[in-house]
Amino acid sequence: MLSAPPRQGPSSVLHFVAGMAAVALAYVLVFKLNSWLFSVAKVTDHISWIFLPAAIRMLAVILLGWAGVAGLYIGSLSLLGSMFEFDPVGALIVAGLSSVPCLIAARVVQRLFRVRADLAGMTGRQLLIFGVAGGFLSSMGHTLYFAYAAQSLKPVEGFVPMFVGDTLGTFIVLYLGALVINRLLPRPKED
Repeated sequence: MLSAPPRQGPSSVLHFVAGMAAVALAYVLVFKLNSWLFSVAKVTDHISWIFLPAAIRMLAVILLGWAGVAGLYIGSLSLLGSMFEFDPVGALIVAGLSSVPCLIAARVVQRLFRVRADLAGMTGRQLLIFGVAGGFLSSMGHTLYFAYAAQSLKPVEGFVPMFVGDTLGTFIVLYLGALVINRLLPRPKED
């Protein structure tokens, strides 16, 4: 027998909304930064050979779950303003493809590698696998949607730069994050 979900108190709702808002803001800011930094690597307005926001997608869903998905969805919608005007249903679908596949990839990788829900004991290798899996599913979903619905993107021409961009962007952010952490955290003294 199915039981009702546990009641959510005001603090958990506030935590969800705060996480969602932080993710939406981070996604939009990193998207804008990526557009500025890597304009020469841009294939279209939303496809780049280096796509740093892919790391935000991965980290958001790993750390915040559905709050991360909701934040990514809202952030994506805000970046799809012109598309939303002429194709609102398409914009809603594309925003979903920018958020939900990352959660699916994260859950599959967590199960396959037996990563605990609190991420304790997760290795750098597993984090990289999260990034590749998220990039693959997100790129595949976007490519199939645009190839079918918009008839404007050839599957290989869309998938390859999206997947490479998502993967490189994730690796760059993870590498820079590791550098910062290594600089900020004190190293244990050797005897």
